[in-house]
Amino acid sequence: MNNKEELKNLTGVQWAVRLMKDPTLADKCPWQKLDGRDWSNLLLAQPQFADRCPWEKLDGYNWQLLLAERPRFADKCDWEKLDGYNWYHLILKHPQFADKCAWEKLDGSDCVILLLEQSQFAGKCPWRNLRGCDWASLLGEQPQYADRCDWGKLDGGDWALLLIDQPQFADGCDWGKLDGYDWAFFLPAQPKFADRCDWGKLDGRDWAMLLSGDPQFADRCPWEMLDGYNWEHLLSNQPQLAGRCPWGKLDGFSWGILLQRRPQFADKCPCEKLTGHDWATILSAQPQLSERCEWEKLNGSDWSKLLQKQPQFADRCPWGRLDGHDWMMLLHARPQFADRCPLEQLTGREWAGILTGQPQLADRCPWGRLSGHDWAILLFEQPQFADKCDKWDEMGGHDWSELLITQPSLEDKCDKWDEMDGHDWEKLVHFLPEMFASKCPWEKLDGGDWLELLAEQPQFADKCDWEKLSEDDWKELQEWQPQFAALKEGGGLRR
Repeated sequence: MNNKEELKNLTGVQWAVRLMKDPTLADKCPWQKLDGRDWSNLLLAQPQFADRCPWEKLDGYNWQLLLAERPRFADKCDWEKLDGYNWYHLILKHPQFADKCAWEKLDGSDCVILLLEQSQFAGKCPWRNLRGCDWASLLGEQPQYADRCDWGKLDGGDWALLLIDQPQFADGCDWGKLDGYDWAFFLPAQPKFADRCDWGKLDGRDWAMLLSGDPQFADRCPWEMLDGYNWEHLLSNQPQLAGRCPWGKLDGFSWGILLQRRPQFADKCPCEKLTGHDWATILSAQPQLSERCEWEKLNGSDWSKLLQKQPQFADRCPWGRLDGHDWMMLLHARPQFADRCPLEQLTGREWAGILTGQPQLADRCPWGRLSGHDWAILLFEQPQFADKCDKWDEMGGHDWSELLITQPSLEDKCDKWDEMDGHDWEKLVHFLPEMFASKCPWEKLDGGDWLELLAEQPQFADKCDWEKLSEDDWKELQEWQPQFAALKEGGGLRR
């Protein structure tokens, strides 16, 4: 392809990138290809192109990005396009724009973030927009706003969070709103309020959490409420309470977790409860307990897991118990055991897994065993083996979409573009928009694909078939990109 044809095929994003680097290409640029995001990015780097800009293309997010670095363009801005998210970001950096702000657009979290940095705008804040959690966050750091607070909005969790940092508000607290978890979270930081606690609200999990943070309340605890999992959590943090523990409540899984952190309780453990998996977990962290281990319980997977962490136990290992997957996991981490492995029995998938971590074992690999999918897995991390691959035609569309994300230089090998589904294309455009947006068959993307793409790459909004997005998709998208709320109200953009 000659240079003229190359320029003709460039997308708006690609033109913006080219012009950032080489503004002398301006006379060749088809400016109509650039969307609002392209223009905001271009003007950040090359503000001299402002006289060519169709300002109406910029949405609120584009204006936010542009004005943050180039406030000189404020007279061009359609301020109505900015939502609350855009406004608080912009005002944080340029408070001189506050007189332009439609303050009602700021939600509670927007206001909190802004006021924590720019308290002079308290008089403009739409206080009714703050939720209970917003008030807890704000008053926790800026208690001077208490006279504006609608205290009824705070739930138990909000009160617990607030009173940890600002206990002077306790007289206003509706203590009945706090549940057991709230009390367990709150009291270790503010034990002086214990007399307000309705202890009957705490279940076994809550007691384990509370006493892990502050054991002074142990005499109040109804110990029979704690199950084995609760005891494991508690003793991991407060081993001095072991005298209260009914050890029989702990199952093997709980023992495995506890002994990782507290090996001093090994004498209390009934080893018959422990499985091979439990022993592998314990010895990986506490190899000194090996004398207690019932080695015959460990299967191949357990041995693979243990030897990755503690290779000194290799002389005890019955190697025949390891299957191909076990060997793949072990050799990926510990290539020194390759001589013990029946390499001739490993599948192509297992070889791919080994070589992604240990490419120095390549001279032992029977390359013919690797399928197209196996090759995609290997080349994703080790592209130096591409010259050995003879299975390009076996790779499917999904294989290629995964591979090209990290190895775009292999694009010329791909002949499965038609096999890629919408999710495959979403990933490619998401990670490498400059390379793959111009190739994308947008009609293949479903609502979930568009949600994932626009959350990170909003400049492709003009390509979207908005009718494909469900109500849940819209809701989540607006959390990531609030500027799209107006599209929902207006029925979306049309391509």
